[in-house]
Amino acid sequence: MPEKIFVADKATLDSTFANTKKLLEYLIPTESPIYGMIIHEADLNPATRVEYIGANKDFIPMSMNMSTHVMNYGSWGNWEWLKANKPVMANWSGGIDYYLDENDYSKKAIDGTASDVSNASYAGNAMAIIKKIYTYTYKVGYDRYVLFCERKITDDFKPIGFNVLGIERDHMLIPMFYGSIDAGGKMRSLAGQWSWGTASGNTSDTTAAANVTTEVQNTAIKKTDADALFFGGALLNTLADICVMLTKSTNTQSSLGAGMSSNYVEDKEQKHGTKINTIIGGGQFYGSSDAKSFNKVFHSCVLGSQMVWQRDPYAVMVNGVIKVSPDYKYDLSGATYIDTGVTLPANNYYATTEVVPGYGAVPRAEITCSTATGYCDHTWVNPAITAVSLRLASCSDGLGGGLFARAFADVAADAWWSYGASLLQPQPVTA
Repeated sequence: MPEKIFVADKATLDSTFANTKKLLEYLIPTESPIYGMIIHEADLNPATRVEYIGANKDFIPMSMNMSTHVMNYGSWGNWEWLKANKPVMANWSGGIDYYLDENDYSKKAIDGTASDVSNASYAGNAMAIIKKIYTYTYKVGYDRYVLFCERKITDDFKPIGFNVLGIERDHMLIPMFYGSIDAGGKMRSLAGQWSWGTASGNTSDTTAAANVTTEVQNTAIKKTDADALFFGGALLNTLADICVMLTKSTNTQSSLGAGMSSNYVEDKEQKHGTKINTIIGGGQFYGSSDAKSFNKVFHSCVLGSQMVWQRDPYAVMVNGVIKVSPDYKYDLSGATYIDTGVTLPANNYYATTEVVPGYGAVPRAEITCSTATGYCDHTWVNPAITAVSLRLASCSDGLGGGLFARAFADVAADAWWSYGASLLQPQPVTA
């Protein structure tokens, strides 16, 4: 039976709020600080709706210079969790073979010799380390509280995104490049490969449709590694919230870069404006405002570029109701997923969220917003079907794209040039 969540009453929320204040004021351990924020969702101004709390109460947020593409880390440069985010070459099972030069992925970090970041014969993929972090998130009225800590302070702190089918992982590996399926049928994350359903980048919509259904993508992911996953789910919620905290803004295109969100061309020969996976310099982050360039967040072009929708089957919408999988269970019907009770009536920009235990936030419909207000990202909905979630948006979605963009508008078997998928690998479990 699917699990259904229930919203706590006001007395419970007031008690939770009081306990959180006590936690922040008296229990912040110096070796593992609690970083956090309140997103005042009734405030639609992306620049003022985020309030810092915890160890970062007086921090200067990070800011991207869109002209030089250089990130100013503000007060966040010494955060150990952020420093642990490194680019690597990982083998088929997700084991780390070696680290890449953070400013030039074509080189190995250890000695500057040539890396395998563009080598299709390499037995593995270019990935980036995301260290485990514990999240405590809840709402009081229209205020969403989000707290992060690198150790489990209380049972309220959950490893959101790091629980893989009941096994907690110390890190996850996210894709540095958009997923493509190679000649052997494996999903890859490599520079120099096309970001479609095939390594060559098919220019025919009808042919591409035969390659990029959800099930075909799942087969390619599992052929790469039986434990590999779609890049999405709870981890993407955690990373989006961390980006909001780092930049103190819910407009992720404005704060981190617009990627390729307006690169669409109505020409199949030009592959609709999509481009081959490309190595980008500049370290951990690279942002631009031209809306026609590869960008990156946490060393991942997939997080920063908004070029191809990312299939996320760990969330589905069944007749308008959102159902989610906190631990990467794969069920395209949603029958075994958590029933959030959240119903979205139509396409819109949504400024409010529902917090789902163990999963993070999903959009709610109380307050609508726009490309420049609230979370600034669009949600597409077809409440008449069982729809598989798409995340981050494509090069034809312009200002509607970003870290909070979602589409619940297509069934699992639908396929198109812009319906991509990328690889997520858990830390291997040792025997």
